[in-house]
Amino acid sequence: MKDVELDALLLNIAVNDDRNAYQTLFEHSYAPLCLFAGRFVSDHAAREDIVQDVLFALWTRRKTLGLHVSTKGYLTKAVKNHCLNYLRKQGYHDEYLKDCLSNEQYAEADEFYNLRELYELLNRALSKLPEEYRLAFLLSRFKGRSTTEIAAMMQVSVRTVERYRERAISILRKELKDYLPLLIALFA
Repeated sequence: MKDVELDALLLNIAVNDDRNAYQTLFEHSYAPLCLFAGRFVSDHAAREDIVQDVLFALWTRRKTLGLHVSTKGYLTKAVKNHCLNYLRKQGYHDEYLKDCLSNEQYAEADEFYNLRELYELLNRALSKLPEEYRLAFLLSRFKGRSTTEIAAMMQVSVRTVERYRERAISILRKELKDYLPLLIALFA
């Protein structure tokens, strides 16, 4: 599909909330963007998630997008940025996990938890959170959504999302205080 046609689709999406135009844009852009993401991220599933996130964000931000940009340029830059964020996060996660697991403080037999146990602890603590707090926290920490994206999804203000996340983190810190270093290492 030509760049001019993609730009026309984006205009129609932004101005008219045209779901058919969005579907057409999605169908024509998805595979090429996944290939492009492959330049940065080797994990096929991660690439697909990244591209889906970018295309979903396009729909949620359709009213605030600057229509003076090239659609192809916008999408490739967004995919590239998401890929780089993913790689950065993976690098930090892996490095921190190695540090924690090599640290004697966490290697004592009676304090060592397997991954399943840590997931259970986290899920139990998350289940105690009010729904809004839990959703804001999960979208932010595990899905990598921005505060603006979460606000649009939840149909609340950005400040409200920030407050939900802060409260969730505060509650989780209290609930999981004995396990926090391990959980940070695994879920950072």
